[in-house]
Amino acid sequence: MSANISRDPFSPQRISNQWISKKRWTGLLLALALSLHLVACSGASESVVPTPPTLTRYTALGASDAVGFNASVSCDGPANTAGIRPQRSDPLDCPNGTGYVPRLAQSLPAPVQLTNLGRSGAVISPTIQALGDSFPANLLQDQVPRIPPDTTLITLWIGGNDTNAITLAAVRLAIEGGDPFSFIDRQIEQFASDYQTLLQFIRARAPQTRIVVANLPNFALIPLGQQQPDSARQLLATVSLGLSQRVINPLSQQGIPVVDLLCDPRSYSRDSFFPGPIADGFHPNDQGYADLADAFLRAIQQPTPPQPSCPPFSERGSWLQQEATVRVSEMEAWLRSFLNKFSLQSPILASADRGAFI
Repeated sequence: MSANISRDPFSPQRISNQWISKKRWTGLLLALALSLHLVACSGASESVVPTPPTLTRYTALGASDAVGFNASVSCDGPANTAGIRPQRSDPLDCPNGTGYVPRLAQSLPAPVQLTNLGRSGAVISPTIQALGDSFPANLLQDQVPRIPPDTTLITLWIGGNDTNAITLAAVRLAIEGGDPFSFIDRQIEQFASDYQTLLQFIRARAPQTRIVVANLPNFALIPLGQQQPDSARQLLATVSLGLSQRVINPLSQQGIPVVDLLCDPRSYSRDSFFPGPIADGFHPNDQGYADLADAFLRAIQQPTPPQPSCPPFSERGSWLQQEATVRVSEMEAWLRSFLNKFSLQSPILASADRGAFI
């Protein structure tokens, strides 16, 4: 009978034995699972290594603004006062400079390897460079070939020297009886073509880079511009507004962040230029460069399109005469003053010995 009970799958003894057996197997399985889990956790804790922040390889392109001219710690140091300029845009070793480039590098959240290719006097292209004999370099030939191919961020602020070059050439043309405004219009179109070529060359040189650019303030309203005669201010406004509104601002529609210096009141405040070790009303001082670095950082982190209009900065101004009115005698006096101020030469007016344009 007991044998029959033991064979009965529903007998109490059989059920009890099965329950004990299952309990033992369940315990063994739980223990095994727990041990495997602990081993896995232990192995994971030993193998997980925190991922280091991505290195930002930052390259700055530009002219004297990238160098930090008029900053308390400029990246070309004694060259500002001695008049000695490098023969090409070799990288500037200036991590503690107070210009906008080193300030921006210090503000970026990730570790940064900085290559500053800025050079005083640079313009965008050989075509603009050919407008005068005092522009020592252009970005297309002098800086783009030196961009490290693994660059991930490029800042670009160009057009200040170009504005002066185009304005000087327009003044010379006006003195000879030509139409400066038609000339300026053609030069703005040339600058636009050169800018697109520059962007293409940058992308070809550093395919993974992100490009952030800045437009220009209205040069008739910065401190140096306000000191000029009306006819000169008319031309300065025409050129700088044309470069910003027709060439640089539309880049935001291509996904390129644009720092809107044209509509930033700080671009015109005397506190952004004075005092400074070599203050001239054209180059920012430490405060101006700090504001510029902040504007670039905001454009990198949260880009917003430039404003289409921001009176009075985006207007040519009530001081201007009709477009056809450019007083030649006033232009001649301004040209002499301008060339002497920056030690430049003109094929029309004799001036001081040639020096480096800033």
